[in-house]
Amino acid sequence: MPRRTRQTGGRDVRRFLAAVLALAVSPSAFAALPPRSADQLQESAELIITGEVLASRVLVHRRPSASTYLVRLGVKIDSVEKGQELIGRKTSLDIRCWSIRKTRLAGPSGHSDIPADGSRFRMWLRQNGEGFWEPLEPNGIELLEGAAAMTFAEVEKQYSLRQYGIAGALGLLTLAIFGAFRFRNRLFRRGKAG
Repeated sequence: MPRRTRQTGGRDVRRFLAAVLALAVSPSAFAALPPRSADQLQESAELIITGEVLASRVLVHRRPSASTYLVRLGVKIDSVEKGQELIGRKTSLDIRCWSIRKTRLAGPSGHSDIPADGSRFRMWLRQNGEGFWEPLEPNGIELLEGAAAMTFAEVEKQYSLRQYGIAGALGLLTLAIFGAFRFRNRLFRRGKAG
């Protein structure tokens, strides 16, 4: 019977480790959306308004590597450029915004320049699946007349004991796989030589 030879070893291990490394460090998986052009904002918006923030409420959800700021704005509508039929004769509106602040490496995502209380703005809005109005991401808000934007704290990267445990387990698993391939290759070579 002809003897079957198998190609194993270094190439397969290198491909596996390269794939794991590429997935682990890929920043594009967490990248923010690029800004929309003026034409894209105009086309995509269901409602375009100019107004002033009367009140705001911020809910913060903190994690070791990021903080999510959920902002609810109560606004007075000064003028409607598009979509008057969607809101009828309303003079005020409830708008939902959000911003995620990650470690300095990743940068922010969500809505940029969320207006602070008393600030005047122009917004390009859409209605989400739950019926709430939200600005288009990321630049569907324009502050008017030197109005102030809300500020959110930068998040420092903090590692939890769980993250260290997961990283250690992945390291040991990778080492075990590499060792198993090396041991298997050594046995295969000994069997071939003898």
